[in-house]
Amino acid sequence: MRDNNYLKIGVLGGMGPEASAAFYLRIIKLFQTELDAQFNFEYPEMMIHNIPSPDNVEAGVNEELKEYLLNSVELLEKAGMELLAIPCNSAHVHIDAVVDAANVLVMNILEETARSVNEAGARRILLLGTKSTLKYGTYLPHFKRYGIEAVIPSPAHQDVITYAIMAVCDGSLNAQNKQDVLDVINDYPDIQGVVLGCTEIPLIVSQDDMAVTCFDTNEILASATFERCQLKLG
Repeated sequence: MRDNNYLKIGVLGGMGPEASAAFYLRIIKLFQTELDAQFNFEYPEMMIHNIPSPDNVEAGVNEELKEYLLNSVELLEKAGMELLAIPCNSAHVHIDAVVDAANVLVMNILEETARSVNEAGARRILLLGTKSTLKYGTYLPHFKRYGIEAVIPSPAHQDVITYAIMAVCDGSLNAQNKQDVLDVINDYPDIQGVVLGCTEIPLIVSQDDMAVTCFDTNEILASATFERCQLKLG
């Protein structure tokens, strides 16, 4: 079997499915645009485990979700995956447990995003995400390390964002959902950027829709994973 010398990428996915598919496609596009990949053997080996995990948008993240994640780590490692990524912000409440359980490199969307915000020079950002992500404050220690202030949406605005996220998850996304998210962003004018801290949100709005700098966490994770998977090349 041909080995193209890229680390094999295992994706703990399905949280939700469309965001995982978007993550995969973004990595493929990066290989095309950055490395001129054309033939099948010029892309990395990848495996997506679509985890049938409990709801983590409104119901929260708990020990049951952690067990699903740890089982996924075991499955992907047994399949020979050498680099793991979780294109789900909410699930990162268990990132330390995943890292401890894994025998391979695990990407961290929280740290990669905080680093990207810092490199852009933004010091006050609006953090959009699921109620789980905001409730557990998973991003805050990473932002604090770089001196970044995170503005948390009001409970009413969190409801609007949750409704839009669920529209992606059930396939009912429409133009009004998009406008609702943009209206929330526009209600916070005193910010230097907005972090799309749920990987469904970039499927609703993008940089093209707003004047303020947009930090797409799915894109950030894909770009970092693209770079890391080349480590095997030295």
